[in-house]
Amino acid sequence: MSTNINVELNCATCGQSNFDHNEDKSWVKCNNCDREYLGGISELAEFNQSNIQDAVNDYGQSLVDEFAKSLESKFKNNKYIKFKRK
Repeated sequence: MSTNINVELNCATCGQSNFDHNEDKSWVKCNNCDREYLGGISELAEFNQSNIQDAVNDYGQSLVDEFAKSLESKFKNNKYIKFKRK
């Protein structure tokens, strides 16, 4: 199973997210402040690690929530298994 998570990458200088890039994204340039990321998308992603980690954490939590709801629905009439919400 493959899942794509979209994360908005922001310029480390101005915080905007409008970029130009070459075909393979080995070079990226901010359209707002003209900062160039010569390391390409990898360099830009490095500056955005907190945004990426937040998106991964949110996705992980949504999976846990979905799984918990699924279990609750499967066992809702079971007198031996009860679920408590935090």
